[in-house]
Amino acid sequence: MESLLELLRGRLPQLANEAEWAALLTIAEQENVLPWTVERLRVLDAPCTPEWKKRLDEIRRESQVATFIWTETLKSTLAAFDRGGVPVVSLKGPCLAERLYGDAALRTCYDLDLLVKVQDLARAEGVLTEIGFAPHSDADDYHQRWSRKGIILELHHNVENPEAYRLDLESIWARTRVAEFQGAPVRLLGPADELLYLCLHAVRHRFERVYLMVDLALALRHVANGSVQATQRLEHGLDNVLLLGCAMAAHLYPQVAVPEIEQVRPRNRRRLQRLADHLWAERMQEPAQMLDWKAQHRFYLEVENPGWDRLGRRGRHFRILATRLIDADFAFAERFHLHRNWQVRMLRPIRLLIKAFRPEARAL
Repeated sequence: MESLLELLRGRLPQLANEAEWAALLTIAEQENVLPWTVERLRVLDAPCTPEWKKRLDEIRRESQVATFIWTETLKSTLAAFDRGGVPVVSLKGPCLAERLYGDAALRTCYDLDLLVKVQDLARAEGVLTEIGFAPHSDADDYHQRWSRKGIILELHHNVENPEAYRLDLESIWARTRVAEFQGAPVRLLGPADELLYLCLHAVRHRFERVYLMVDLALALRHVANGSVQATQRLEHGLDNVLLLGCAMAAHLYPQVAVPEIEQVRPRNRRRLQRLADHLWAERMQEPAQMLDWKAQHRFYLEVENPGWDRLGRRGRHFRILATRLIDADFAFAERFHLHRNWQVRMLRPIRLLIKAFRPEARAL
């Protein structure tokens, strides 16, 4: 990991043999930064044997082939939304990679994320159905997964459960700008909003992979100081998310400046810096674990300020727990041949009670 970080920071690590270099590429792949790592090796003109150069060229070709599929899918999907008159924002994916990394093939892509206005959600679903996508999971409070021939697309009408973090979506949409992705019309988040979104995404995943910090560091470089200051008036809790994300980016790239956020008091700023230090040390010592829903929201609680703010966060978690529907709820309702959302919601408390009081029913 230390060798990988040294390379990402622009210095060639001193590795003894090709086996150690191969191990570095394995870690880079686990951390979702393999194409970016190979590009760093090219930029730094790393000495390569013919066999080593062949392996690096194979990685580049594989990344370019995969990127071609993702970019063509995104391009055609954006064009379909444009024909349907549905405004859409591209989140992450090839569009972000092209702008922040300079080449869409330098950032690994596993799905496409599109954001539409909630009032356009039905029309957006109609567009996806017309071009061959089908729902891949049940919709939740802010998005739904769709798929087509192995391509996963997440259709968002919010970027997070509104009970977890409340964003002023109307203002965010007002700050979007019209652009193009390889000739297809698309809207982009404003630079400060995009930085906040990437911080929120990284917090949701508890900074489980290095690529999350690379995204944040590159986004910070694309945000002017004035734009960062514009993020000061944030909905409660998002100021901590922004500061923690920037602190983690600064661990990867120490030259990155962590912005001043007036809403965060010095005591909480120090606490968040200690949290960032702890997370970074943890990431250096052991592989990250995939978070389930409970672990994710326990981390949201950890990011929150102690005292009344955390108490309020617990209340939000309770409301989410009481109202959200997951696959287990639909499977439980299926036992009684009930399928409607209101029926599933009515049965949810019963399922949770059974799970709580019957140890043999933990799988519910």
